[in-house]
Amino acid sequence: MCPRHQIRWYEEEKRNYPRFPLAVEIRVARLSLLELPEQPQSWLLGTTENIGRGGVAMFSDQLLPVNTVVRGEIAISGNPVRIPTLLTVRWYDKVEGEDQYKLGLQFLL
Repeated sequence: MCPRHQIRWYEEEKRNYPRFPLAVEIRVARLSLLELPEQPQSWLLGTTENIGRGGVAMFSDQLLPVNTVVRGEIAISGNPVRIPTLLTVRWYDKVEGEDQYKLGLQFLL
């Protein structure tokens, strides 16, 4: 197992809310200090692993630093609508043997 890059905001046996397996597309974009509507956003694309009341775990080939606040959009299978949300990066791990990261994102809204 890779070393933790941040103390996780949950532990398997200490979670406040259950997690549910969910593999759908998610995209996140950093929020700038001055979020202007006309600014194009650079999306980090990934796939969720699980979701719960407190947050979502996702896989991506790009890394975001811990405590980064992001705008997220979670896809709904078979539907063009995406669920918008605001999240913060709580932790990340490098996926062993792959050029991917697993990120833990906590819901802010």
